[in-house]
Amino acid sequence: MTIFDQGHSLRLSGSPSTLGEKGEAPFCPTCQTDDYLIFEEFVPARQAEHSTDLLPASATYTCSECGTFNAHVVPPSWRPPQWFWYS
Repeated sequence: MTIFDQGHSLRLSGSPSTLGEKGEAPFCPTCQTDDYLIFEEFVPARQAEHSTDLLPASATYTCSECGTFNAHVVPPSWRPPQWFWYS
């Protein structure tokens, strides 16, 4: 799994419970809250091209309190606050 921190990619080894591998809701691991998150990108779960496989939803975000940047898979039902799809 790759976690992004301050724009630098860090490779972590560990169990599947490492941040984001199970599709955890975004939060700042430094501040231990989601109160200061600024969402930069959100990609909903979607069907893979030329396949029936479902690609997981993902989000990238920065903590405005400490500056930590993160990106990972999120639960399929999770959406950024006040997010809606334009159709």
